[in-house]
Amino acid sequence: MNHDPLTDVLRLTRAEGVLSTGLRATGAFAVRVQMKDGMKFNALTRGSCFLDVAGTTFQLAQGDCFLLTRPQEFVIGNDRTLEPLSADRVFATARSGFAELNNGGPAVEFVGGRMTSDVSMDLLTSALPPVLIMRGDTADGRWVAGLLARLRKELVEERPGAEVIAERIMHMVFVQMIRSDAWTDQATGWIAALSDPRISRALSAIHRDPGHAWRVESLASASGLSRSQFAARFTRQVGEAPLEYLTRWRMALARNALLEGRTSIARIASDVGYGSEAAFGAAYKRVYGISPRRHVGSPQAI
Repeated sequence: MNHDPLTDVLRLTRAEGVLSTGLRATGAFAVRVQMKDGMKFNALTRGSCFLDVAGTTFQLAQGDCFLLTRPQEFVIGNDRTLEPLSADRVFATARSGFAELNNGGPAVEFVGGRMTSDVSMDLLTSALPPVLIMRGDTADGRWVAGLLARLRKELVEERPGAEVIAERIMHMVFVQMIRSDAWTDQATGWIAALSDPRISRALSAIHRDPGHAWRVESLASASGLSRSQFAARFTRQVGEAPLEYLTRWRMALARNALLEGRTSIARIASDVGYGSEAAFGAAYKRVYGISPRRHVGSPQAI
């Protein structure tokens, strides 16, 4: 089985899915949300509405989901003539996991969550478009719908352990949304390259053994392409040259090890493929603009 780069990145970023307060609305409504951090997921479990985000409008039907991969403002609703209510105001009165807007008329229901981390998620979010839409009538959408049905049951029944189960389900939903992006026309960066069997082999090789003395020729051999074919295809798919990606992944691993503060800089340098602290330090500063010593045991620096 090939090594899995997405699993590596999710583990490195320590990203966790967290359940958010849902929304139930009847009649005409519009709510403005200002994301503060992380990623935001919502699924429309009943009714239909619009999503306005980043200058684009998406029409959503029951079963559709959206994932916003970086902090931004968005509006959800079903009547554009209304001045959107502030989400802070709407969700301040939430009870039993849902905020409610009762204006009479057709019902709309959302469930959702956030993906957060105590370290930077840039390696993950930089490879995702700002907005991901998953339609409910697709195979992935139906798979997520099964998870959301279980989630809703947990929220309604409020059995012991429901909160933990709900958070695990939400994490699975996030991962499914992210990995399904690789096979859509919205895909970008290294996540998009996971759908290319040849380039995926090279990414797996890098992640399996980041400390190896990789050269473009050896990565090309792993992918079954000539050097020139591989270099051009990798750069086109991933958005950066093979050795640039290798360096970025090595530095991400090193940054995480520095944050933990349990390993010497010399050992970290060796683990990620550098023969000296000086060479490692120069590469680290080139990527992060700071000496590795400034990151030792410092969550704020990360």
